[in-house]
Formats: sequence, C-alpha cells, structure tokens
Amino acid sequence: DPSGRTVATCVSQPVEGGHFKFAMDNGYILWSFQGRQIYQQSFETFYQFVWRPRETLLSKNQVNKVRKDLKKYEKQFDRADKARERALYLEETKGKRAERKRYRDLRAQLQALRREQRERRIELQNGYDSEDENNYVVKEIVIETILSTKEEVVA
Repeated sequence: DPSGRTVATCVSQPVEGGHFKFAMDNGYILWSFQGRQIYQQSFETFYQFVWRPRETLLSKNQVNKVRKDLKKYEKQFDRADKARERALYLEETKGKRAERKRYRDLRAQLQALRREQRERRIELQNGYDSEDENNYVVKEIVIETILSTKEEVVA
C-alpha cells in the first residue's frame, strides 16, 4: 500500500503451469503496519499480487506539506492507536474489575456488620475486647542456633 500503513504477503504459483505442491498455499494476507493480520484470502490458482494504482489526488505543494507535517500526523495516529488499545484493555478487564468491586463491597458490608456487633461481642466475652491491642501481651523470643563453625589457622 502506498500509504505504508498496510503490508501484504503472498504465495503464488509459477505462471508456467499449476504445480500441485503450491495449490494449498496460494493467496495473500494483509497486515497492519503494527503486525496485526487484517485480512486473508486463499485461492486454488494465484499467480500475482499487485496493488491497484491510485491517482494522485494532491498537488505537489500539498504532498510537500503532508511530508513536512508527517510527525504531527504520526502523533495523531499514535494517540488514536493508544486510545483504541486502552478501550480494548478496558473491555477485556471489565469482568475482573466487576469481580473486584463485588469483593470490595462485600468486604465493606462485613466490616460494617462486625463494627455493629462489637458491643455485643464484648458483652458476651464478659467485657473482654479482643480487638483492643492493649489486651495482648507481646513477648519477643530470640533463639539463636549455630549451624556450623569453621576454624582456620592463619600462619
């Protein structure tokens, strides 16, 4: 493609005659400039792939202006590509985000229920508050074990 945004690959058989070993692979594939397959077509007999020539719709000055502003157009295409990739990513991960939201909502409900039941829990435990850090005694015990020793005599 003259624009450079599409690339074609093709498999064709020799014009001299139909060689049966080429019959299954004949055809062409169109690829985007990013390497994604756009279209594929297979034929029993396929001899040649040629781009259809286009008439130049722009004047020489317009072509030069486009060439000069090519970086600007490239940035526009990159932004459009990134927006498309982002939309695809959001669509692919929509289920995961919904599951995560359901989990967080359920967890928030259970935490609220636990806070509501705190007074009743303390009452049932005869005034003992298991969530109060001051009710716990923290002991730190360090056990050192020598795994191996090696003595070297330096002379």
